[in-house]
Amino acid sequence: MTYPASRRQASPSTERNPGAHLRRRILSAAFCVGTLLSVPGHAGNSPGAPTALAGKCPLLALAAMNRAPTPSAPKVPSGEDSCVVKARALDVAGAEVFDLRERARFLEFHVPGARQATLSELITRPGTSSHPTIVYDGGRFHSDALQLCERLRRAGFRQVHVVDGGIAAWAQLHALPESMALSRLSDTDMAAALSEPGSRSLVLDESLRSALPPRDAVLRPAGAARVILLATATTPSSAIRAQLRKNVTTFYWIGSPQRLRELRQTQLAQDRKRLAGPAVSKACSAL
Repeated sequence: MTYPASRRQASPSTERNPGAHLRRRILSAAFCVGTLLSVPGHAGNSPGAPTALAGKCPLLALAAMNRAPTPSAPKVPSGEDSCVVKARALDVAGAEVFDLRERARFLEFHVPGARQATLSELITRPGTSSHPTIVYDGGRFHSDALQLCERLRRAGFRQVHVVDGGIAAWAQLHALPESMALSRLSDTDMAAALSEPGSRSLVLDESLRSALPPRDAVLRPAGAARVILLATATTPSSAIRAQLRKNVTTFYWIGSPQRLRELRQTQLAQDRKRLAGPAVSKACSAL
């Protein structure tokens, strides 16, 4: 029987020992897999290696073509703080700016040129995830900005930046009158501020000092990422306003020593519960 030129007859040795032929094919495949794993970047990011080894392992050249990133692929930010920026970034042209607060707050005051959108609207907005974007909201703390960054990254945003300190930080940067209203903390915010890493308290009324541990009742919180002013109803607003013009984002709380003690006790109880882990109850199997 005559075979076409494109086909080959099995060699006598192969016909006599098919197991040897199978072993050779397995060893060849193992060589290719080992080569793919040994090349830096799994052969996709090393242009010289695939060319040099393609003759020995055709799979290597194919993997290089399939894994090579396109020139227009956006760079994914690295590091947890990579998309968090200072308020001054809002004054730099070249990016779309979105205010993620509710519409009523946006109409009261917003960064010039910003557009209002809810987070869900921004995520589903066509084309936004591929353009340079800066967003801000009413979040006061660094942890707020990190959480928003994470949510936007999971939604596919790769050129997004979140303003640390939100709209209040930008108002303070420009010493705007609105910074007083935007920078005041509620009791709930104050409880979060007490456990926020990098925050330091600045007592403006001596009656509040006894409600804080000695390490927190500081006069000059140098090096703090966030300053929390503690004031009472009798503290002059001018004293608070003067502190909002510093280089560090600053927020303030107004209350009594008793209320501050209660907030601290609540925060300490929550910390103990968090450290203790999931609750265990003999009476309720769900805990």
